[in-house]
Amino acid sequence: MSKEINIDYLARVEGEANILIKFDEKGTEELKLKIFEPPRFFEGFLIGRSFDEVGDIVSRICGICPVSHMTTAILAVENACGIRVSEQTRILRKILSMSQIAASHVIHLYMLALPDYHKKKSIIEMMPDFGQEIERLVRMKEILNGLTAVIGGRALHPVTHMPGGFTRVPDPDHLKLCAKNLDSIRPDAEETVKLISKLPYPEFVRSSEYVCINSNEEYSVNHGNIISSSGMNIGIEKYYDYFEEKQVKYAMAKQTHIKGRSSLMSGALARVNLKFNKLNSSTMALAEEIGFSIPDNNIFHNNTAQALETHHFVEECIRLIKEFDLREESRIRKFSAGEGGAATEAPRGLLYHWYRVNRRGIVEKANIVTPTSHNFSNIEGDLRAFVDAYRYLPVDELRSGCEKLVRAYDPCFSCSVH
Repeated sequence: MSKEINIDYLARVEGEANILIKFDEKGTEELKLKIFEPPRFFEGFLIGRSFDEVGDIVSRICGICPVSHMTTAILAVENACGIRVSEQTRILRKILSMSQIAASHVIHLYMLALPDYHKKKSIIEMMPDFGQEIERLVRMKEILNGLTAVIGGRALHPVTHMPGGFTRVPDPDHLKLCAKNLDSIRPDAEETVKLISKLPYPEFVRSSEYVCINSNEEYSVNHGNIISSSGMNIGIEKYYDYFEEKQVKYAMAKQTHIKGRSSLMSGALARVNLKFNKLNSSTMALAEEIGFSIPDNNIFHNNTAQALETHHFVEECIRLIKEFDLREESRIRKFSAGEGGAATEAPRGLLYHWYRVNRRGIVEKANIVTPTSHNFSNIEGDLRAFVDAYRYLPVDELRSGCEKLVRAYDPCFSCSVH
């Protein structure tokens, strides 16, 4: 007898989607993750705009990860236009990106994922019994946002970051204060790892091809080659040789695949699986303490990977602020016509931007591939495997597990229909 899971509106995710699954005792008959949020046409209205407007425009794609879209777009424009930047700019960009990823992670972990494991509909229902956890969330988010604002001019949709550098260098005293504030939330970051790692995750294993940006020197977020758990190791300029986008009839977002292969998974779990030895020593020790080991093929543990990354990024931001001396410098403004792309690590995974800019500095063509587009097909693959493995459960319990699985990816359906 056929059964059906129809989640008409998937709650506690960014954007709008629903899930339809039909299955029987033999397995899954039909499965669709329907992303029905209306398309927003950013790629279209970037055409005809000046190259130095692109970062500001694309940051509006998302209110959770504006730094990621802005930084990736600026890096792509710089590659297209032959613009080189200083080491100081690269360091500031790294701190800026890490502050935003950590801030995004704590929102997802405490507000979107945690209610699942305490049978609550929202964080509002958790408030009477989880005051300490909510205070920790607010404290961490405020301090991480403060760092983003010191470098970017404001926490949401930064205004100082441009092709060639920054319109102004942050005040060194303000940065030092940020480091002091970050130091105060080190215990919070550690407690977050312990809290999230102890949640009662389903026993579920499905191997995916994990993909991320990798640099030999560090746990990179803004530069490096694209690598995968199946041996891929390519320069960003070869992105289109290996990745392709496909439209499905039931979703406004495209699905991205590796050519000649299957779906891929990007995000915190992919990064930790592939770059575990590049985490700082205190984060690695914490991972050992909670019993986290690689390879980890349980997608629900993406939550734990996000918590580990939050701890790592807090530590790294403190270290970088303390280790380098700021100096005043001018933003590089010379450019040439050309085309180019860039890939970075957004909170939810691999983010790719590509632009063609003419000799007048006007964008002639644009393409953006978001983390949720990269993960779209793999989410469906995980859902199918999960339903096949647990189809004997009551439908309500199976439905809840499917919702937890999708939320574990921390998808941003709003970004996916850019």
